[in-house]
Amino acid sequence: MSDVTTRKPQTLRRVRSIYQVHYGLPKIERETARPLVMPFDSVEIQAYEKQVAGHRESSDARFLGLLQCNNGTILKPIIKESQRREVDFYQRLSTTTDPDLMELRSLVPKYFGCRRFTYNTHEQEYIILEDVVQRMLEPCIMDVKIGRRTWDRLATEEKIQKEQSKYKLCKEEYGFCIPGFQVYRLSTGKLLRYNKDYGKRLHGQAVKDAIRNFLNGVGTNLCRALLLQFLTTLWKIQKWASRQTSVKIYSCSLLLAYDATKLRDCCGEGDVLTPKPKCRSECVGRRKSIHSMHSDSGSNFSGQISSKGPVYKKVNSVPLTSMHLAQSSFSPPPAPPASPWSAALDKLHHNHSFHHNYEDKLSKIKMNYRATLDQLSSDSPNPSQWGTVKIIDFAHAFFNEEDDNTVDENFRDGIDSFVEIFEAFLKETDDQVF
Repeated sequence: MSDVTTRKPQTLRRVRSIYQVHYGLPKIERETARPLVMPFDSVEIQAYEKQVAGHRESSDARFLGLLQCNNGTILKPIIKESQRREVDFYQRLSTTTDPDLMELRSLVPKYFGCRRFTYNTHEQEYIILEDVVQRMLEPCIMDVKIGRRTWDRLATEEKIQKEQSKYKLCKEEYGFCIPGFQVYRLSTGKLLRYNKDYGKRLHGQAVKDAIRNFLNGVGTNLCRALLLQFLTTLWKIQKWASRQTSVKIYSCSLLLAYDATKLRDCCGEGDVLTPKPKCRSECVGRRKSIHSMHSDSGSNFSGQISSKGPVYKKVNSVPLTSMHLAQSSFSPPPAPPASPWSAALDKLHHNHSFHHNYEDKLSKIKMNYRATLDQLSSDSPNPSQWGTVKIIDFAHAFFNEEDDNTVDENFRDGIDSFVEIFEAFLKETDDQVF
């Protein structure tokens, strides 16, 4: 008789991240080639307070705005027939093998299907999408509707005339319009909201000023690191739009979002009276990682844009002389690396006085440190950037037939115009290239 006992194999326990513990999220099981299933057993929903465009109220009991789930998703109500087409669009996009559509799938929020929910005593069906700003402490969000034409081929004459009258000057000049945005002011932390009434008055230079305002660059320096994060995705969208022939999308939008807390850590708390300094050393490393996609030479981006994309500076090697070698032997040792927590405390120690709110500053430092821990301990091996761009709103999207494989010029021209503004902003920050 054997003295070896048979034991049931134990399954490995997976520790939840700080973010999951903080918000009471259940553990996510990871298995190869298994579709993501969102937990809905004890889901809680509420109105999405960060919505910057679209409808929110209705004459009946239905709620037209977005809802927010406690599991990190957004619920978009299905009201009109066109929104049924949006469901079909997402479903086809999730299963397609078309190269153009597969590339588009990487540029839109994640889709988790549809489900019926009850809100304000009224039950209706919702599209379940990823919340791209769920990890942001101070989310700055802008909705940019792309295209001079914002009505589809099924629109009535009344609908066409209504769409032509909205944001008319902005769409004619730039090929896009700005229905709304929100921004946290770096110097005060105050949230400022700009709705569609503000957007309808924008034209000419005011459009560029509104985008600069959204980027926290009014009267101060723009953050080059943030611009590069946006342009990294915008260039991908621009390249896709210039050659894809699989779909035509009318009245869709770009959703731009970034975390003002991260921007404040990167570039300080500047305003009109005290401009922000240039991007700090941490941003140099972030820019280098972006450049590595295009070049092996590191952060040598010139800030200039050609018809073929970013232009990189030529780096000439410099031979070391005996004088250089002699000087290098007496150079002081490099400073030890400092953590974000110690650097923040050091800044607070030097800048604090009785005229400043010590507890408020310490609270902001802790919030920023907590966000850093959340990202480092997230389920994803690559923490998300603090600036992101997604294409949203596909209620008026149509797949091309075989006899109509043409480029969507309406969408392409709007993207080109929008990217051109960001490239001009980027050239303003050429002095931030080290």
